[in-house]
Amino acid sequence: MRRFLPITAASFLLPAASLAQTGESASALLSEVVVSTGAFSAQERTTATSSFVIDAETIQRSPAHNLSELLIEQGFMVEATPTDHGENTLLIRGFHTEHLMTEANGKVLVLIDGRRSGVANVRQIVLNNIERVEVLRGPEMFKYSMGSPGGIINIITRRGGPEHFSGSVRAGYGSYDTARIGVDINGRANNFDYTLGYEYGSVGHDYKDGDGKTVHNTKTDGTRGLNFNLGYTFGNRHRIGIDGYQYDVDKAHRPSYVDEDGVTRNNSYTDRKTQLLHLNYEGASDDGRLSWKANVGTGKDIYETYEAASRYPKGQKAGTDRAQGSLTYATARFDLSGGIDYIKYDVENSSTARGTFLQKNTGLDPQWRGLGYPMHPTSTTTLWGAYLVGTLKLQDGALNLSGGLRYEQARAKDLSVGDEHFDRVAYFTTRGITDRNLLPTSRDFDHLAPTLGATWLPMDWLKLRANYTQGWRAPSGRQLFASSFYEDYGAPGDPRLKPELTDAFEVGFDMARPDWRFSSTYFYYEVKDNVYIYPGVRPNGTSPQGRVMMNVERRIQEGVEIQASANVAGLLGYRDLELRPYVNATHMIRKNEVIQEGGPGLLGTWWPIARTPDTVASYGIRFNHQPTKFSGNLSFNYYGEQYGGRSNVGDGPLIGFGKFTVVNLSLRKRLWDFGQTQNLDLKLDLNNLTDRIYSYLGRVPVDAYAYPGRNAYATLIYNF
Repeated sequence: MRRFLPITAASFLLPAASLAQTGESASALLSEVVVSTGAFSAQERTTATSSFVIDAETIQRSPAHNLSELLIEQGFMVEATPTDHGENTLLIRGFHTEHLMTEANGKVLVLIDGRRSGVANVRQIVLNNIERVEVLRGPEMFKYSMGSPGGIINIITRRGGPEHFSGSVRAGYGSYDTARIGVDINGRANNFDYTLGYEYGSVGHDYKDGDGKTVHNTKTDGTRGLNFNLGYTFGNRHRIGIDGYQYDVDKAHRPSYVDEDGVTRNNSYTDRKTQLLHLNYEGASDDGRLSWKANVGTGKDIYETYEAASRYPKGQKAGTDRAQGSLTYATARFDLSGGIDYIKYDVENSSTARGTFLQKNTGLDPQWRGLGYPMHPTSTTTLWGAYLVGTLKLQDGALNLSGGLRYEQARAKDLSVGDEHFDRVAYFTTRGITDRNLLPTSRDFDHLAPTLGATWLPMDWLKLRANYTQGWRAPSGRQLFASSFYEDYGAPGDPRLKPELTDAFEVGFDMARPDWRFSSTYFYYEVKDNVYIYPGVRPNGTSPQGRVMMNVERRIQEGVEIQASANVAGLLGYRDLELRPYVNATHMIRKNEVIQEGGPGLLGTWWPIARTPDTVASYGIRFNHQPTKFSGNLSFNYYGEQYGGRSNVGDGPLIGFGKFTVVNLSLRKRLWDFGQTQNLDLKLDLNNLTDRIYSYLGRVPVDAYAYPGRNAYATLIYNF
């Protein structure tokens, strides 16, 4: 941290130094500034929070094959797994998508085209037909949720056109018998536009780590991704459409060890399936000032894990029904947007730990007899939201004031009343709770939250910004009512949980020139009643007492972010060559929490927040030589020290891991041109060039298996 803070302090002095060089005072610039669109886009000028966008060109040059790998490459914190077996948890400024794939449990949302995806596993989103990926905060976040204070990931997919017909076909092969084939087609015929994409992949052999040792049981029999977006435009300003997304994982094996007899232990695998379907309508007035959107949709997210020694799988099914509607009015002086949204999560669960009790005509409890299969309804979570946000543009757009309100109502219901035995859980019995009939089986919550922000552009290429946003998230049905006996959740829910409340502050600046950009942000979050699985603490605070869902009274997450890039070749006057060094970094200055501030013993002890590295950074250099159609990206991805697992209150000093850098290289070269629209490219991805031994999940080999060592993958791409 000491090495990082001087850099941060210097970065915040840059705008002041730039202003000093102009010889003009800030107050004089405020009244005389003239709007120019050369540096920032219209949206960037008014955005009072830090913005981060991964564009199509960056995605194309990346060696990443899914959203998880792309976000790691771009400097995000991801608890990534080496195979498709596990869920990949995304972290933004210390907030998580959480585990077990249930979107309602998490504090970070993943949207697809501005709609809740229902997906919390970022490994299950492939990158074909993605136009860009953006991070939303403040008023933009309020259009979708106030339960994701660290930010929302919004994936914008490609629409058909303007060409009548175009697309690509690709086929690739690489280390460990990894193979993928895919096709993307898009176009426009009169008023009808279409985009279709399909990809199939498999991993045929177990991989080797950086020491050349085989990590057993790491094959994946198959993955299949399908997406489509079909639309019809009428009256020039109205479009109705249907779009869908499906991703299947067939037998993704879990890393295992081989004993002295050559037998693979814990030889398990997981099947996954994600399905989304939406109907959409969007339109606008003739002058374009008034626009509106509406959509309804349904989704399903399923995983089933099969253990070698178990007859029945454990798993989860999260079904979703959702709807949204919004209305926006935009002028040169102000923008105003309002809308409503709805989503319901229906969750089913099972557990192999006690799954045999659900076998047909048997069971420990008469109400469960005859089900035959261990997947059963457990809880629902229903969210209603409404928002009104706007921006007032003053001084010809140099000064922008933004703000808004969002109201949410949440309802959670237990669908398996009586499956939890509180009299067997010490955390409850030591507090006098032994009768489950005395606890609620449904809960209702609601809250109204504000956001306020401002941007000031003293000159066309410099923006100063500040924002405050209040976040709020009600506990989900699973967090309130989960059974540690009949669900594989790791801890019982607590029906008494309180909602989380977050105060989020950030200040920063952005500098934009034709050939370089620099941004710096300081953020501070104070979270009250954070909900997560923690080791239960006795009332006197003397020792842990098994894992339970708890409210932690206070949590502080403070840090700085830096993004910078520059086209060195452009600065030197070479316009047909891009040579762009870049860096994206997040450093946590503080990450601490206390269960009961001022309480006795361990209850009142501040502990470091686990599962959040102190620093993550992505840096490297991208290049593109347009005459030869040769481009590439050399990236260095640093993952700092973190504490694994969950907050180990009372377990003694936390043992950290991390502090590693992974080096990847991606190259792309045009091989042949067939006329003006058809060509053939070769893409070569070289991953973990230095054969690093590393894992995002824990110490190797004590807590986790190492990621693959040096590996290569080549793809032929035919564009038409």
